[in-house]
Amino acid sequence: MTGWIGGLQVRRTDRGQTPIADFLCTSCGTHRRITGRDKVTDYLRDNPTTAHRATCSANQKGTP
Repeated sequence: MTGWIGGLQVRRTDRGQTPIADFLCTSCGTHRRITGRDKVTDYLRDNPTTAHRATCSANQKGTP
C-alpha cells in the first residue's frame, strides 16, 4: 500500500484467500480491520460507512 485512502476496502490474502475488510475515516482517523469470510460479510451487511457517520467525532456539533 503506497498511501492511505479513506473509505472501505475489501481484499483477499494471497495465501488461503481470507477476505480482509479495512475501514478508514480520514476525518477522525478511525481505522477498523475485519478478517474472515463470515465476519466480513456481516460487517459489510451493516454498512459501516453510514453507521460511522452517526458516531464520527469530526461530525459532532460543538467540537472544534
